[in-house]
Parts: sequence; structure tokens; C-alpha cells
Amino acid sequence: MLIPKALFLDIDGTIVYKRQGPFAEDIEAIEQARQQGHKVFLNTGRAMANIPPELQNAAWVDGIIAGGGAQVVLGGKTIYSKWIAEDVLCAACGLYLNSDKWIVFEGETDLYNIGLNREYTEMRIISSADDFRTKYAGAIISKITMGGYVTAEEEAVLGNAFDFFPQHGYSEGIIKGESKAKGMKVMLEALGIERKNSIAIGDSANDMEMIRYAGLGIAMGNGTDELKKIAGAITGDVEHGGVAQAIRRWML
Repeated sequence: MLIPKALFLDIDGTIVYKRQGPFAEDIEAIEQARQQGHKVFLNTGRAMANIPPELQNAAWVDGIIAGGGAQVVLGGKTIYSKWIAEDVLCAACGLYLNSDKWIVFEGETDLYNIGLNREYTEMRIISSADDFRTKYAGAIISKITMGGYVTAEEEAVLGNAFDFFPQHGYSEGIIKGESKAKGMKVMLEALGIERKNSIAIGDSANDMEMIRYAGLGIAMGNGTDELKKIAGAITGDVEHGGVAQAIRRWML
């Protein structure tokens, strides 16, 4: 008898590359896996407002772990969530309003920024250190993204609230205590699926705990060397059906 598995997919560098994707080959394999009774979830550092609607609403997505584990959505309902405290948001606003670096506050429904005003008109603009107490009061923010690498000043102001993950040209701030692995645990328990029957596929630093936690953790061919060292398996790269290859080999 086929044992249903839970597949957790990172987005950037795994099913999407340079704003292209998901690719037809990957979607076809994902749909085949679901037809056999397996469940498929997005597990991303992006907060919900930063996940394109076509991904959020895709018929082949059974649920979403967003914000690096800060929000878990199953069947269209949030079953777990954490958000950034107002005083931390205001401290971050004060820091970046007096900096030449940009920051994006990723929320459940909206994105807010300092330093990207002209490039990203769909984002709300932060103009005061108190904006999250006044005009954006009540905003649920679950993740931050900043330009470049984290400096000593940023670490001093925000290090108690976030774990930082360097990416290509930017850094992500994930709420301390949250992780993609923790989000997986919440999702698996809600579904009654054992951890040993989970598969995770990712490519970067914020995927390491997810890859370690999964029954089988798979690194993309384009993944970092550090991730490949701890992965249980390595598949092809994002532009050449790496996810589809993994599904065909280890799920179908």
C-alpha cells in the first residue's frame, strides 16, 4: 500500500528562478504526486503578501508555510502564526530611515519599504519611525528583508529579534524561534503524517533546518555547498526540472 508523503518545496531557487516558473515539468510531476495521494506544500522565507497569487491559489498547493515558519496555512486557514512586535518594527524603521540601506517589511496582506520607493510602487512607504504605531497600526509583519549583508549596527538593534540569513545581494530576517522546520512540524501534526514520511527540497541557507528535519532532505543542484553537505540527496538544478526529477525518483 502506498504511504502518503508530505512534500515541502522552497520557492526561490527551487521552483522559481529569476522570476520565471514554476516550470511545466515540475508542475506535471507535482500533480502526479498529488494524484497518488501525496500532499504538496510551499515552505518559503517569503511572507504571505510576498507570495504571488498564482502560487498561493495554485490547485496543486495543499498548504503554505510562510515567513520562514512564522505562518502556517492549511486549507486556506491559518493554523499557526507569529508576528514582529510593534516596538521592534519601530526600532527597525528608525534605523533604516537614517541609513542608506533598504528594508522591506513583509506582512500577511501588504509589503512596506524604506529605500525602494520609486522601484516598487506596489509597496506601502514608511516615512516615520512611528508608522507602525500610527498609519499602519495593527499590521501583521512576519519577516524582514534588507539590502546587502547585516552590519554590526543592524545586529545590535535587531539581533535579539531575528536570525539573519545572507542571500545573493540581500539578507533575510526570520523571527527568532521560528523556522521552516518548525512550520513543517506544525503542518505534519495537523495532518497526522509522520516526520519520516516527509520530503523537503530547497537551495539556500534558510532551508538548512528544513532539509535536516525532513525524512528525506534534498538539495537542488544549484543549491549552496553547505546545503548539499547536509542533504540526504541532491537533484538537478531549478532550470532543468530538479524538482520533477526528485519527485519521480523518490515519490512516484
